[in-house]
Amino acid sequence: MFSHSRLFVSVLAASLTAVQAATEWPLTGAVGPTTTTAAKRAVICNVLDYGGTIGSSDIGPAILSAFTNCVQTAATATLYIPPGSYNMETWVTLDDGSHWALQLDGIIYRASTTSGHMFVIENANDFEMFSSNSAGAIQGLGYECRNAGPRLLRMVTSTNFSVHDLIFVDSPEFHVIVQTGSNGELYNLAIRGTNLGGSDGIDISGANHWVHDVEVTNRDECVTVKNPANNLLIERIWCNQSGGSGIGSLADGTTIEDIIYRNVYTNGGNNMMLIKSNLGSGYVQNILFQNFIGRGSAYGLDIDSYWSDETPGTGAGVQLTNLTFQNWDAEIVSDTRAPVQIICADGAPCTDITLSNVNMYVESGTAVVKCESAYGTGACLKASGTTSYAIVTSTIALPAGYTTPPTLAGDLASGFATDSSIPIPCVKPLRSSVV
Repeated sequence: MFSHSRLFVSVLAASLTAVQAATEWPLTGAVGPTTTTAAKRAVICNVLDYGGTIGSSDIGPAILSAFTNCVQTAATATLYIPPGSYNMETWVTLDDGSHWALQLDGIIYRASTTSGHMFVIENANDFEMFSSNSAGAIQGLGYECRNAGPRLLRMVTSTNFSVHDLIFVDSPEFHVIVQTGSNGELYNLAIRGTNLGGSDGIDISGANHWVHDVEVTNRDECVTVKNPANNLLIERIWCNQSGGSGIGSLADGTTIEDIIYRNVYTNGGNNMMLIKSNLGSGYVQNILFQNFIGRGSAYGLDIDSYWSDETPGTGAGVQLTNLTFQNWDAEIVSDTRAPVQIICADGAPCTDITLSNVNMYVESGTAVVKCESAYGTGACLKASGTTSYAIVTSTIALPAGYTTPPTLAGDLASGFATDSSIPIPCVKPLRSSVV
């Protein structure tokens, strides 16, 4: 019997800490807050003490007041949003805070179509955003203003931070964005987006970040690396009816290196991994993609250096070097699509691409894989060289005894509707409340 690559996806697991990965390559040091949650509770800045009420028509001003008049006046503090439902019309930018936490134990509902971001956390240091009861959520109600309203959370140039044990639902646009910064940890997150493009789960750039134990449903990016980025560890990701994970889109001046994606399970994805660019310049190098399992995806491993949805860059192409794909197992639904496609720019051929134990098949049993201007080992890659070449193909057949990859309990049969509310999932609490 054909042996599947082993994959352990433990979404919302409580026993994992930053200490486990702090000394492991590609991370360069510790991630997450530098002081404990308990230490930040020296001062509690409860929004109900700053003009907020449960059932509020706009909790935004109370959040801003609690931050300005309490968090920023204390050495350490926790901005607390208690259990209950709150509408929000005023988006908040919480800038330049240190040694603080944002504890969201209630549910915040988008109540305005103003663009921007419902929450921006900017220039934070030693920061933690979390739910103590694993029920804290932001409900974007995106079906009411699809691709024409706010994004939910943006972390901007922050350091030593974490975002965990939260639920993000139906953003009108993207859900969670990490814009550069360093030493961040995102974990135990459930993201429920619509079955439509523009519903990105997590987009992340910056240095020395750890993303783990995340489930994403949408029809765009699952967990995707953006430029610039280095020393990221992304693992135990469940793309459950999602567009799939990726790197890009990439353009001029790309600098992405030293990254591991591992233990990624994609159910019903557009792809399992898409590295996309359209010419441009710069590099992507030293990346390991390890232990990927896919079921029912339209594409599998897809490197496309002529991505037609992107405006062409001015350079000859982004240089891809030293990319390793190890232990992949998937059945692709379309017999007309290549389960492995490595299309590199003629002006910047890919080098040192390694496919090791990559088993990608199609339902009919026979698949055609494609390569262009790409060198390395596996699939249709040419063994050595640095010059361009036209697309070449090779055929792979389903091995005797092969069975489709296993499922996970909770696999969705389809994505969520675009024109009705997406329910907030119930997540079992991982720890007792600290309140």
